[in-house]
Amino acid sequence: MLNINSAFKLNNGVEMPLLGLGVFRAPAGDEARAAVRTALEYGYRHIDTARIYCNEKSVGRGIRDSGVKREDIFVTTKLWRTDFQQPRRGLEESLERLGLDYVDLYLLHWPFTGFAQAYLELEKLQREGLCRAIGVSNFKIHHFEALKQAGAEVMPQVNQTECHPANAENELLAWCQAHQVALEAYSPLGGQGRLLVADPVISGIAAYHQVSGAQVLLRWNLQRGVIVIPKSIHPERILVNSQLYDFELTDAEMQAIGKLDRGDRRGWDPDRIEDRPADQWPVPAEEA
Repeated sequence: MLNINSAFKLNNGVEMPLLGLGVFRAPAGDEARAAVRTALEYGYRHIDTARIYCNEKSVGRGIRDSGVKREDIFVTTKLWRTDFQQPRRGLEESLERLGLDYVDLYLLHWPFTGFAQAYLELEKLQREGLCRAIGVSNFKIHHFEALKQAGAEVMPQVNQTECHPANAENELLAWCQAHQVALEAYSPLGGQGRLLVADPVISGIAAYHQVSGAQVLLRWNLQRGVIVIPKSIHPERILVNSQLYDFELTDAEMQAIGKLDRGDRRGWDPDRIEDRPADQWPVPAEEA
């Protein structure tokens, strides 16, 4: 039975909690720090941040404020494209901002030009113990093939990508499961500004189980074996998003939700990420 302590055993034996708190667009400072502290107080043991989110210092402060032991928390951060040529520097600077000696998972953030060579450097950092697990984000199957061709010796432990009923990624999930790569869903509720919580199928199932639409969406991915990292800075939503274990979706409900899949990616297509205008990316900044 799934519970808040349920974890996915990665292909190197590291256990990664199935539920995490995402802090994308969580403002640095008190808001991000309080969100992390609150999540940990509510029983979360997995926090996901990134260099480009510009809130790593706040995440680290929230972790320390919580009083939860470091070894009990799974912390993810990500290498941004500006450090693809120097991944060691990128990770060391992230560790300094977080106030940590290591991260549990270090991801390549998008398959930008040079991703394969950068990944080979992540393998070295993992061997040195600076990160317990390594992985990628927004990778399609052909990106994994490119890693292999470049000489990668370690299969990525995790692939974090946009995944929700409207963009179910069934083929990618099947490939990842066959190759022992954990699939992790960001935007599991449908993406900012285009949430699926009010969809008639979702709301109908939520009413039957007397839960929220968000809980149905998160439970759907959990029952598929997909790790979820819903983002919120609101204490009440952080709590509700963790209350996923007193109900279970039936096979019929899972299938009904699955029929919402339209391949509707709300974010950028990873194959076109280099086409994204520079002014649409945040500029990495230092936190106070």
